[in-house]
Amino acid sequence: MVLDTVVFDERNIIAAVRKLKANLSAGPDGLPPLLYKRLQSSIAKPLALLFTQLFSTGVVPEAWKTAIIVPVFKKGSASNVANYRPISLTCLASKIMERVIDICIYDHLASNNLLSGNQQGFIKGRSTCTNLLESMND
Repeated sequence: MVLDTVVFDERNIIAAVRKLKANLSAGPDGLPPLLYKRLQSSIAKPLALLFTQLFSTGVVPEAWKTAIIVPVFKKGSASNVANYRPISLTCLASKIMERVIDICIYDHLASNNLLSGNQQGFIKGRSTCTNLLESMND
């Protein structure tokens, strides 16, 4: 089975927007997640049209290729740079599009029985914890 295309519609755009964490920071475009969440009904159709066009042409906007790198403190002494990890703040529109594509690919793989029963990570209901439990059982 071949995954021919990804369908971007209002329903899956709204589902992706609802999964955004409202308290996260804005990316390089300056648009915070709360804006997307509050306007989800109004922007779902335009985003679906935009994502469909971008996907069909294979073009990604330059702004989506940039990120703001922010150091996040882990633990230990705050004066030691090794105690920080970088996170990348990217445009939320690209994250929404990626989430729709991710869900579409996952659904295709799952519905066509293309996922191995041994696959643990990135599978709903499975994790590194379930992997360890199965290993211990074996």
